Amino acid sequence: MRRLAICAMLTGLLGCPPGMGTGGGGGGGGGSAGGEATLSSECASANYGAGAAARKVTAFLGATARFTNAAADMQTSLFDVCRQMGESLGMSSAELSGDMRGTCDAVSSKLREEMQAVRAQATIEIVAVPPRCEIRAEAYAGCAAECEVDVDPGSVEMTCEGGYIYGECSAQCQGECSVEVQGRCGGSCEGSCSGGCTGTCQGTCEGTCSSRGADGQCNGTCDGTCHGTCSAGCQGSCEGECWVSGQASCQGSCRGGCSVEYQEPRCTGTYRAPSVSADCQASCDARVQAEATCEPGQFEMRVSGGADEAQIERLRAAFRHFGQLSVLKEKLRRLRESGRALVDTARNLRGMRDAGLQAIACVTEAASVIPNAAANVSVSVEVSVSVSASASVN
Repeated sequence: MRRLAICAMLTGLLGCPPGMGTGGGGGGGGGSAGGEATLSSECASANYGAGAAARKVTAFLGATARFTNAAADMQTSLFDVCRQMGESLGMSSAELSGDMRGTCDAVSSKLREEMQAVRAQATIEIVAVPPRCEIRAEAYAGCAAECEVDVDPGSVEMTCEGGYIYGECSAQCQGECSVEVQGRCGGSCEGSCSGGCTGTCQGTCEGTCSSRGADGQCNGTCDGTCHGTCSAGCQGSCEGECWVSGQASCQGSCRGGCSVEYQEPRCTGTYRAPSVSADCQASCDARVQAEATCEPGQFEMRVSGGADEAQIERLRAAFRHFGQLSVLKEKLRRLRESGRALVDTARNLRGMRDAGLQAIACVTEAASVIPNAAANVSVSVEVSVSVSASASVN
């Protein structure tokens, strides 16, 4: 009905734009916020030319398609993870027959119940290493060049906010180099550091931690094994990445500066490019965040003391899915920020008459599906946090 109404508004001027007179776009899975939440294929693949307004609209529609499709995919994946966890916990098909939110809420309750039962008899420690997500610089630069008339993808200056840029350095690494280690790590260990961390351990300390944050995670020295990041002084072996400064040559990845340009640079946070307009910034950010790649987190449950072995095994089986859950939670968090920016961009572009009536019609369609997709992302974020919290994994 929404597309037919938009089509009616344009009748006599242009006729129905591509895809506007028919259905299209999925609902985004169980537990959605309601309404269509994906962009029609005709608008998603449209190219309105090389003019400044047309390029911004084309980039925006491509970003909207990626955002809405990613939102739907993440919701489906979260639904699948919840069902798999429920099956691991021994839940029946009837208990797992609801929509996404209902099923995940049921799994959260069951997981909380099982954890409380085991904790009444034994001590449980959750060893957690968060995932690492990254976006490629060339993907962002390419998008910026498609969106802005006067932008050369090879000259886009970008900063990485909320993370760091790293890549291959063919000359001198002026920051830290990721090195292969067998034994002590003289720099920062990201992963699991055994034998004690004399620097700051941010994560889980399997031993004695000198200081903890409000969330219970270690935020001080760790006399034992640090799972997460040990800023310096890893006394034993480092399983993960060891970042060391002052290397004469860097055979691995480099972060913090290279004497020449990085090869295949990646950002673990969000790119910002001062030379790109706010509308193109929002479109490109949504596009690359939807395509971000993530290394799964590591989660392990350790139990000491007497408890029902069958119950423990059910919990361990459920925790095998927490690596994927952690990736979904991080990607959903990034998508939520992108969705907020796309809403503003849609509002701005609807007033750009230079792009033509068909372009404006597709922007109007995008403006209606983005809030629905963004609402579904928010629901998925809440659900993923709830499932994690039920096992005290935040």
